[in-house]
Amino acid sequence: MTVAAAEAAKAEVERAARAGGAAVVGVAAVAGEVPVPFGDYPRAVVAAIPLARGVLATCQTEPTRLYAHHYRVVNAALDNVGCRIAAALESRGYEALAVPASQVVDWENTRGAVSHIRLAQAAGLGFVGRHGLLVAPRFGAGVRLTSVFTTAELAPAEPVVGDCGSCERCRPACPAQAVGAEAAEWDREACLAVLRDFKKRITNQHICGVCVRVCAEAARR
Repeated sequence: MTVAAAEAAKAEVERAARAGGAAVVGVAAVAGEVPVPFGDYPRAVVAAIPLARGVLATCQTEPTRLYAHHYRVVNAALDNVGCRIAAALESRGYEALAVPASQVVDWENTRGAVSHIRLAQAAGLGFVGRHGLLVAPRFGAGVRLTSVFTTAELAPAEPVVGDCGSCERCRPACPAQAVGAEAAEWDREACLAVLRDFKKRITNQHICGVCVRVCAEAARR
């Protein structure tokens, strides 16, 4: 793949993503730390769509049905973005595989097929915060993500290395008290227990939104 061909393909991918509503797009070099169970792809294109601030504001101490609906709508939009990116790459003769924005393959641990968060960090979109979510410039954790694997060897971004610094707004706000001082201290089981309760009572899916809200608010300060 020539430099000119790579630049042209990357520009077309970015246009396709933004036409579908993505605010941020990056390219990650796929490394062993981000396993790909579908095949041998050297790159992943990662796109992000921000969650609406007004909707996030409704999640003060727990999620709302309004947030649950918005969450599904944004995920559907991201799936459309993924299809647009894959089509742009395939039109140029490259293989591409769009991974759903929110598809659970391990219901016990609520895990997806790949970690969009880790791929987004590798694609230069942000760092992983103490709450375990991507923290993106301007948006904080207030984004949803999708990834498209490809054989096109697009120029990758530098992975973001960073942390939350002195900001700890998510720790007291977390309904599960699952957020520790460092990302590695996040209590997954405590978080999942509360998400299961929210799913049963409110959202019909494993989502919360409270730490997303406070992190997004902090990013705008």
